Amino acid sequence: MLSVLVAAALALVLVPPFMADLELGRAIESADAAYLDEAEAHLQRAVAWTPGNATLHRMLGDVYTSMLLFRRPRELYLGKALTAYHEAARLSPQDSLTYTRMGWAHLYGGEAAAAEQAFLQARTLDPNNPYIHYSLGTSHLWQKKLANARTEFEIAQRYYPAAPEIKASLEEVDRLVTAR
Repeated sequence: MLSVLVAAALALVLVPPFMADLELGRAIESADAAYLDEAEAHLQRAVAWTPGNATLHRMLGDVYTSMLLFRRPRELYLGKALTAYHEAARLSPQDSLTYTRMGWAHLYGGEAAAAEQAFLQARTLDPNNPYIHYSLGTSHLWQKKLANARTEFEIAQRYYPAAPEIKASLEEVDRLVTAR
């Protein structure tokens, strides 16, 4: 009788992570094939199995961010993405990647000031990450904070001197400064 109880207890402990991993694998396959609705469904099931997994919430936010790029109403997908990112941030408040992805969702949703705040939080957590500096520079550029944008892009460029995105962003800053 005791062995049956132990087996049942182990099943309760082991089944949720296994089922979450199974759904995660399916979600990744679906997202890679651009089947975003399927990826969303698999990630929602994985989250249901392991609701305390911040990575799953962040990945769900990534799927919604992809959806907001080409689906309407954009506000619906932006709201879903931000809800997922906020839950991931609540579960893992030291994860700079979550704040960075949250910032890009805000940018794609046309909310540059909110993006800036998310990128600033990410920079606080990971001050030497060039992608975060590039992201913060982009939010500054969208807001026409050209000096701030230049500073962040130049920091990112120190890490990746030949990166074409950074070079193009600095050229855009120069163009806008000249146009003033």
